[in-house]
Amino acid sequence: MQKALDVILRRNSVTPEVPVCPDHGNEMRLRGRIGRPTRFSAQTEEEYTLIYFCPVHQCNQTDTRQRVKTQIPVPGESPERPIFSRREGR
Repeated sequence: MQKALDVILRRNSVTPEVPVCPDHGNEMRLRGRIGRPTRFSAQTEEEYTLIYFCPVHQCNQTDTRQRVKTQIPVPGESPERPIFSRREGR
């Protein structure tokens, strides 16, 4: 929802989508995600924290980004879970 409001109100994002290492100036790589998918009909939004690291050897720079996934619950329909949270074989 926040992204839609930014587009409607023509707000420009100052932070880049993928962070840049302040020491080396190259794009950081995604290390992992923290957060759980929304699984219940009452939940419509879940916040994830994305953790990035600098790929240069011996560089300890890390950065995080907050992402919000929004979904609209449909009666009788279970929401799709993200691939990284699915159990194997189901």
